[in-house]
Amino acid sequence: MSKLLSETKEIKLFLEQIIGSIRIKTYFSYYGLFKNDIMFGLYKNDKLFLKLPDDFIHKYNISNISSNCICIRDFYLYPKENLSDLFKKEGGLSSLITRLKNESKNIETLIRHLPNMNINLERHLKRIEINTIDDLYNLGAIDVFVKLIEQGNDVAENLLFKLHCALKNQLVYTLDTKEKLMLLEEADSALYEAGLRKRFIHKY
Repeated sequence: MSKLLSETKEIKLFLEQIIGSIRIKTYFSYYGLFKNDIMFGLYKNDKLFLKLPDDFIHKYNISNISSNCICIRDFYLYPKENLSDLFKKEGGLSSLITRLKNESKNIETLIRHLPNMNINLERHLKRIEINTIDDLYNLGAIDVFVKLIEQGNDVAENLLFKLHCALKNQLVYTLDTKEKLMLLEEADSALYEAGLRKRFIHKY
């Protein structure tokens, strides 16, 4: 019997009595728990971590999880002795898996999942009606940057670099000096055409 099978035999048997067949595979230093290709939990050293969105925690009044999630976002240590209580709640784990499946369908449209982007920048862009990745692609990094300034936002050149690299699926620290100077010059030209003052002329 492999190490994976021997270390996950107990939790696999327990979970499959509740939700049917699951798949387990190595996920970094953990074992990932999958149902219909959706990873809903992690397992390590006889400890179970469930992926629990905040609103799910509130909806099901889940109060017996660890207050500290592990390094991978939204995975909370859940006491095995309390699992039966969770499954008795209406929907229980099946509801959680359905929720995670629906989220996975939407993930590709979320700006926060692009390189260099995060939820705060996503919210910032939504204020100027850039709601999806398609919106960002259609307008382009330069025009989005100019629009932010037109709306009175105090933005720095680093945001321009992040937007540009996000659309190229590139990490911002890989952008070389020549590319940065070209972007700043293009941004100044766009600002001038929009009736705004140039900001970066002293840098190129």
